[in-house]
Amino acid sequence: MRCFFRISDLTTKELTEIHDLTDEITNYVLESKIKNGHLLIQPMHTTVGIYLNEGEPRLIKDFILEINKRIPIRRKYLHDDIDKRKDCPPDEPINCHSHLKAALFSNPSLSLIIFGGKLQMGKYQRILMSEFDGPCPRKHKSKRRYAISIIGD
Repeated sequence: MRCFFRISDLTTKELTEIHDLTDEITNYVLESKIKNGHLLIQPMHTTVGIYLNEGEPRLIKDFILEINKRIPIRRKYLHDDIDKRKDCPPDEPINCHSHLKAALFSNPSLSLIIFGGKLQMGKYQRILMSEFDGPCPRKHKSKRRYAISIIGD
């Protein structure tokens, strides 16, 4: 059994946006030279998520509109009351909405099958990563990072 590991960066420009990582992840599968195994993608942030869905641009806009409607940005959240939080840095962002969106509308990781040197996905499935607390870089963060791990033969 062999292992392949990479950390990749992503710069975001909007508060909420969705990026298609499929082509980049496909290139990592080729680079790994692993023909049969499993791939795991894990965002390295609590306000970022990953999932599998169709990457059609108008559908992506619908996702963003619906997510923002269900969890509004301008609302009084307990997490955003910085003065009442223990050990909270003074430059902590007001971002409870981002944590809620990541927890409810995405996954903390994504596992996919590799067989015959190819990702096994449906015709319209794409690997999508959501940013819910952009843009990045900002004062409290630089780039968004995600880890890719592939194991197999």
